[in-house]
Amino acid sequence: MRFRMTANGVALGLLWSSALAVPAVLKAQGPEGRWPLQPETGVGRIVAPFLEGWYHNDDGTYSFSFGYSNYNDSTVELTGDANEITPSQFNGMQPTVFLPGKHRGMFAITVPADFAQDIWWQLTNGNGDVTKVPGRHTWNAYQLDWNPRPHGSVTPEVWFDEGDIGRGPPGVHASKTITGKVGTPVTLQVNIKEVSKRDPSDPRFREPTSLRVVWSKYQGPVGAEVEFTRHPSTPVPEEPEEDARGGRARQPDGPDTIMVPSGEGLVRVLATFPEPGDYVMNVQVDNWRAPDSASGDQCCWTNGYQRVTVTP
Repeated sequence: MRFRMTANGVALGLLWSSALAVPAVLKAQGPEGRWPLQPETGVGRIVAPFLEGWYHNDDGTYSFSFGYSNYNDSTVELTGDANEITPSQFNGMQPTVFLPGKHRGMFAITVPADFAQDIWWQLTNGNGDVTKVPGRHTWNAYQLDWNPRPHGSVTPEVWFDEGDIGRGPPGVHASKTITGKVGTPVTLQVNIKEVSKRDPSDPRFREPTSLRVVWSKYQGPVGAEVEFTRHPSTPVPEEPEEDARGGRARQPDGPDTIMVPSGEGLVRVLATFPEPGDYVMNVQVDNWRAPDSASGDQCCWTNGYQRVTVTP
């Protein structure tokens, strides 16, 4: 029998062996006692952290890129002891808000060149299941790079007012905290620039490559849903066209998603906070409309993080 190890180090072969002792009438059932064609429940499932890979930076340091998968149909929030990174000096910048689906490279942890310990991210789900993943740079298969992709795509440049430029999953943290009041729209803004190196003779790149800017709540009071609205300086999105087969047009992006056809500029959005407290907002900027850039290829996007303090 061939064995495969899970993230928690449990051989799946042992699970198969146990299944042999199950009464025949139950063998056809899958996880949670479901029959093969019975739909899965969309609630009460796990959130699992992932190591997307690691970068060997020019200064000799290492950066570990982490993402997650939320197998629920709705957003899950995990805070405090249910969401920890060890060693403790790296705890605190991981998301506490987990949107449905797979989300790659949401943050990164950078360690010195001589740092020999593993970085562990552990989540304790509401049903008691514990999921965790190590960050280590001894797995060559997980090594990532900053090199241009086949058509020249690289990570966009992202910065806030202070001018520190971020790239990739490590991104950039705004040095200034924005303040606001409950129920009053707050302007969130970020500078972006597409810096990929394109072949000017390629007809696909006669026009600038669009950048997509997506805002979301990253940390904050549990259950506080931030409402986004379009800033007056942001053009109204064009109506989406029907697909190539004449089918139904896709739903237009919400106000938390802004397309920038020029590939650069100062991008703003209005955010209204329902409760007082300290928030961290994530802005993710990508050039995934280019033919050589996609989240599954670990390229090309950059994170930005903006702290917001909201008073009553």
